[in-house]
Amino acid sequence: GWDDPRMPTVAAMRRRGVTPEALRAFWESAGITKTNSRAEMAQLEYAIRDDLNTRAPRVLAILDPLKVTVTNWPENEVEELEGGYWPRDIDREGSRPVPFGRTLYIERDDFREDPPKDYYRLAPGRAVRLRHAYVLRCDEVVKDDAGEVLELKCTYFPRDEQGHDTSGLNPKGTIHWVSADHAVQAEVRLYDRLFRVPDPDDVPEGGSFLDHLNPDSLRVVTGYLEPSLGKAQVGDRFQFERQGYFVVDQDSTDGHLVFNRTVTLRDSWGSEEEATTGESAEEKAARKERQRQLEAERGDPVEALDADARAAYDRVASLGVSQGDALLLAQDPLLAQFFDDALAAHGDAATVAPWVTNEVQRVRKDTPLADLKFAAADLAALVALVDDGTLSNRAAKQVLDAMAETGDAPADIVEREGLRQVSDTGTLGPVIAEVLGRFPDKVAAYQGGKTGLLGFFVGQTMRATGGSANPALVKELLAEALS
Repeated sequence: GWDDPRMPTVAAMRRRGVTPEALRAFWESAGITKTNSRAEMAQLEYAIRDDLNTRAPRVLAILDPLKVTVTNWPENEVEELEGGYWPRDIDREGSRPVPFGRTLYIERDDFREDPPKDYYRLAPGRAVRLRHAYVLRCDEVVKDDAGEVLELKCTYFPRDEQGHDTSGLNPKGTIHWVSADHAVQAEVRLYDRLFRVPDPDDVPEGGSFLDHLNPDSLRVVTGYLEPSLGKAQVGDRFQFERQGYFVVDQDSTDGHLVFNRTVTLRDSWGSEEEATTGESAEEKAARKERQRQLEAERGDPVEALDADARAAYDRVASLGVSQGDALLLAQDPLLAQFFDDALAAHGDAATVAPWVTNEVQRVRKDTPLADLKFAAADLAALVALVDDGTLSNRAAKQVLDAMAETGDAPADIVEREGLRQVSDTGTLGPVIAEVLGRFPDKVAAYQGGKTGLLGFFVGQTMRATGGSANPALVKELLAEALS
């Protein structure tokens, strides 16, 4: 049915965490307009990955756990390691503490008793590097009577005072993990393509598209997630490292987290070699070149608009709205009218448009615009609160969620929920001093040259203020305090 999240409808894709930006990129690259069109599923998945790559923080999650006991780690001792949310090639900062203890979970397929030649993960007598943590060597394999592996007993190798590995083993593989004692359990829905073939209608006489259904289009497992995800909110998107992109589903409650897989990290429907080893740098460059050529062949999506839509596009684009937003508004007259009404109350088209095309579309789900509990003028008032620094973007999205649910004015929700952004140096100064006082070793490391720790301190300060601090000001004050 159309409400099944496996079906590639716009509403279902929103529920699985696909952003309007990703859909726009796909529509533009595929040359899709209002006429019926077909495009490769891989092209949609590429657009989704490309979009989420820079918006989904990296976290640790285990979906098929294998217990690991670190035999030389002290009983009941826990160390909080720093885990960055973003890889170095993405210009974003932020980190969180990741607890490390004696008992861990790793993915079951990250261990092989009899590994093949090019297997660089854990095996008897072999070592790997744990993400954000230490080098780990497998010393003993514990099995049940049927020969099933139940547990690995391993040795960790501590780092020296400068944070360098002391093992001397130089492992080639890195795997993810979680602390078993701190892991948050969640229902994880592993969605995949509904059909096993590109064209399900291509069937022999007497056959049916049902013959091509993928029996693994949905699997539900219990995931063991790092503790920072315990506070994840509906709609939050993450990359589970080495697993895929996931979003918190609307079925989540305080006591029961539910994550939907948006897309895998790479095309698991390609060749077996690609699925198991990933792309080389040359393959990645070739794929991007093919993508550029394909986009060039399909031409400018604006030129594909009919006369009425083109006139609407030209009007909106002339106001300084981005091409992607202008295309969406040009092809949806009701959404365009909502935008015009919000613009009448705010005045800055480039600022208002993304809120209409992204956030209003997110909260409305399948609700007609006319039935929303808030008006366009209310959205304009909310955007103004972001403009003047009263609200962070994150808090503004919380306010919009409440507006969609209650219809209350944004200013009333801000005061009731205590969401006003803290931009007062007098208030933030003592908080920053307290945070720095809790981590003297990391302060010393920062001042010794590990300036990447600034993101860690920003994250700790934001946590100490419940997310209400102005992050730009926090970063500025921290850099000054640490200098």
